[in-house]
This record gives sequence, C-alpha cells and structure tokens, in this order.
Amino acid sequence: MKNSFSFKFLGVAFHAIFAICTLTGLAQAQTTSGWQWRNITPGSGPAPEPRRDGELIFDPVGKRLVLFGGNTDAGLSTDTWAFDLSAKTWTKLATLGAPPSGRFGFDAVYDPVGHQMVIYNGQGAGFFNDTWTLNLTTLEWKDVSPASQNARPRRRYGSAAIFDSQTRSMVTFAGFTSEAGRFQDTQSFALAANAWADWTPTGAKPQVRCLLTAAFDPARRRMIIYAGQRNGALDDIWSFDLASRQWTDLTPAQRPQGRFWSTSFVNNAGRFMIFGGSGAGNFNDTWEFDLTQKQWTRLEIENPPPARNAMMGAYIESEDRFIVFGGTGNSGNLNDVWELSRKTVPAVTTVSAASFNGSVLSPESIVSAFGSNLATATQIAAITPLPTQLAGTSVKVKDTAGIERVAPLFFVSPTQVNYLIPANTSSGAATVTVSSGDGSTATGTVQIANVAPNLFSANSTGQGVASAIVLRVRSNGSQVTEPISIWDAAQSRFVPTPIDLGDESEQVFLILFGTGIRYRSALSNVTAQVGGLNATVTYAGAQNEFAGLDQINLLLPRSLAGRGEVDLVIAADGKSANTVKVSIR
Repeated sequence: MKNSFSFKFLGVAFHAIFAICTLTGLAQAQTTSGWQWRNITPGSGPAPEPRRDGELIFDPVGKRLVLFGGNTDAGLSTDTWAFDLSAKTWTKLATLGAPPSGRFGFDAVYDPVGHQMVIYNGQGAGFFNDTWTLNLTTLEWKDVSPASQNARPRRRYGSAAIFDSQTRSMVTFAGFTSEAGRFQDTQSFALAANAWADWTPTGAKPQVRCLLTAAFDPARRRMIIYAGQRNGALDDIWSFDLASRQWTDLTPAQRPQGRFWSTSFVNNAGRFMIFGGSGAGNFNDTWEFDLTQKQWTRLEIENPPPARNAMMGAYIESEDRFIVFGGTGNSGNLNDVWELSRKTVPAVTTVSAASFNGSVLSPESIVSAFGSNLATATQIAAITPLPTQLAGTSVKVKDTAGIERVAPLFFVSPTQVNYLIPANTSSGAATVTVSSGDGSTATGTVQIANVAPNLFSANSTGQGVASAIVLRVRSNGSQVTEPISIWDAAQSRFVPTPIDLGDESEQVFLILFGTGIRYRSALSNVTAQVGGLNATVTYAGAQNEFAGLDQINLLLPRSLAGRGEVDLVIAADGKSANTVKVSIR
C-alpha cells in the first residue's frame, strides 16, 4: 500500500527537512592547541595587485594591516594599502608627501610610540639604504635618513628586521648588495634620535646571507633569524640577545629543508614558526621551533595556502594569529590573504531533522547539525545519490567501532548542515566532524541506536500538526489523498485541516512521515495511539523515494469522529517518537 501514495511527501513535507531552523542553548566552542589555515581573501572589491617581496605590518590602533611596495607584474609598486581585519576588505590609502621609491626586499616594522610604519633599504632602481616613516594617523610619508651616507649602513636588500620596544629601535641583520656581496652585520636604528648604530658583536654570529626571515621573541627580548641564501638555501637558526648583543646558534641536527624568502613569527607560547619559502621548489609547509628544547616540529595543518615564496606576513600578538599576503607561487605573483590562527573546534550539535531531539539517532536517519562556520556558503543538494560535499563542506561520522564514514548531505549553510547518518554506523557513541571549505572544523558527539523514531511536523518544529496526508479508500476500491494541514498566511504557519472519517463503508488511513524508524524489529513492535485510542499500523519502514525518509501507515479508528484536535503518539521497539497532532471532524 505504501508505494501508491508515498510520492505525496514531496508536496506536503519537503519543507520539514530543508527549513533553516535555529536551536538555542548550543554548546560553546572549545579551544584546542592546534592551528588552522583559513583563506580570508575578499570575494570582491578593490585589492592590491599581485606582488612579491613587499612588506606588511599590523596597526593595532586601526585594527588593520598596512601594506607597502613590492614587485608586481607591472613593475615596482609605491602604493600603500590597508586590510580591515574585521570587514576583510582592502582600501587603497591616499598618503601625503612623496612616498619612498618603488622597491622590494626591504625591512618594515611598526613603532607603537610614533604610531608609524618604519621601512629601511631594499632594491629598486639600484640598492637603497634610506629610512622612512609613514604616520598611520596622518598618512604622511617622511624620509628620516641620516644626511650623511657615512651615518648609514651600506646599501642592500634581502635583510630581515624586528622592532625592539625597550630601545625603540629597528634591529636588522644581513642582506645583499652587488657592490659588496652578502653581509653579516647587525644594525640598529634608534627612532628617537633617527640614528644608526652598529651592534655587530665580535664573537660568534651567523654566516653572511640574504633573503632570510626574522621574528621578535618578546619573552626573552631577542631576535630570532632563520635560514636565507648563501650559495644555496640555508637551514640554520640563531638568536640575537638585545641586552647582551650576542648571537647564539640554536640549530639542531634535525631541521626543515633549507629555504629562503620564507616568513616567520614567535607565537604567544614562545615558539618560533615559519611558513613557506623557496629552496628545492616552493614550499607551503608550516614548522614550529621550540626555543627551549631547540627542536623543530612540522605541523600537519589542513587546507594550507598554495606553495609560495617572498610573501608578506604580519603577526597579531593580541590574538595569536598570523596573516600572509601574496608572494610568488608556482604560477606567478599572488594577492590572496590567508590567516594562521589557533584552531578552535566549535561544538556542533546534531539532532533529528524531524523532531530536533538529539538524545538518540539511528543509521540512515535525517539529521541537522547546528554550529558556526560550518560552511562558506548556502547550498542544497541537487543530485541523487546525495553528494558527500556541498560548498566545500563535508561531514564524517566515526562510530564506536572506530570506523569513520562520510555522510551524504542534503543542505549546508554557515550555521546548519542537514545530513544522513551513514548506513551501518554501529550503535553507541559516535563522533561527528563537520569540515568547512575554509579549513575550519566543528565536532560533536551523538548516541546511535538501531531505532530512534522521530516524526516531521508541518511547521518544521517537531510539534503541532503532523507532516502527513490522508488516504481515503472508498467502498468501490477507489483511493483519494487529502491534506491534513493548510497554510494560514495570517498566522504564518500551517494549521490543521480536520479529517473527515466519512461513512462506515470507507477506510481512512493516516500516512505519517518521519525518520529513524526503518530498522524496527517487527511491524508488531510499532504502535500508534490517536487521541488515546489504539490505531492499527499497516506499514512502518523506508519511504524508498527520498533518502532517509520513513513513513508509517495507520488506520484511523472510526470512534475518533468529532474529537477535534488530538495527540498522535507513535512508538517503535518501545521508543516513543515526538508527539504531533491531527484534527478529526
């Protein structure tokens, strides 16, 4: 009997599965110790030209990144851009005064006292040894170079610098010029006096190099430098103590493959981290160096940026996140924006898509997961069999036997994902992992049992009028289907349409739609009560035309006539479904 009317589900209860519902009281996100990469490139609007080897600093007052210079496909750049970290949008800044000459391979730091960006050296129409500031309030460029060439370090590019807040100095190391080759000097520019000082110690120091990376270690007040180029890629790591002004070799026996044009920072846990670079090709790996144990660890992070070198990076200490912009990839210059941040694993709550009850769920049942950052876009499955990825989002369910299965998907959005519990998921506790296209994940747990009956309602709430139809079988054997609810525009909801039980020659069946019922042990173990009266269940199982959808056919007792709105209570294998309602004329 079920096949002759099961198709009616599509017109009556389709909304019950795909409605975007809101759950309150969801568990809050929990922080883990891992990291995640996220692509935060704006989808539209103005943006800097793709480029390499410019500089990026974080402006904590404006909550923005400030970009200057670099080498574009059109040549050297002198433009200045700001990236709003909240809105994730670029704005080209209208700066005042003549900007520095176009260049690449220069140093840049942020000076909090002067609220300014400070840049030094680089290569453009030759090599430079000038020093400039950009006032981040007035946006005015100013050349603060000492007048005499003798009062400046030698011209160069490819050095690396940090800002020492105690002396309010830019401290820079090494670099290259065609006039003198590679350097190994340590120079300091005091911003209060606009004066350079040579801090190169007489003792041990890193060998000559260029194209290295450097980061500031605030806990120990020292500069960390890593790798670079000298007749090939280097792979050593050194620290420069800003108090004693002495270099210390930290290089362990086991270390990453040598590289240059990588980028780095020291995280809030006091560990030095590097990303990408060039050596034997371009890299997109992320490594962490324990500055206490002197040990490298390669971090396995999903969804890393494409391989690249000469990218621009800025660390946001207050939020322990690192932003990477552009660089040169395997196909040329880039202008994408990526964020490396502490990986948070938001809790995702999975419930029945019919009743919103999540206490127990069953294999092949239709469920809804609620959380945040679950998808980068909203998309509905448009094919059958159901896809296992929509808008870059996928769901995996790992059962108590340790088997992980990919779940078929109905619908995804940033806050809700509707999916099917995979077939053959073992009973017991299971872990659900929702992976978004931007690399973020959310996890939660569900309890699985063979049977977990849940009924759809017309208003997609799991309450009120049932999502169902009536099948009327007349004395001559003809059949007709009738709705049991109608849309009330004034109330913006479905309201019951009273069921007419007709004369005694007619049989009136109620066809209910639900999920989590198909694995009931026997038909006799499925019971129904309508208005407290037992009703005969003639079918309880898969609907067969829609993934995960089950239906229950029951014969309405004639003694219900005139009862009005009544409760409908279904149980399967001793487990009760959510209570819904019908109205009897």
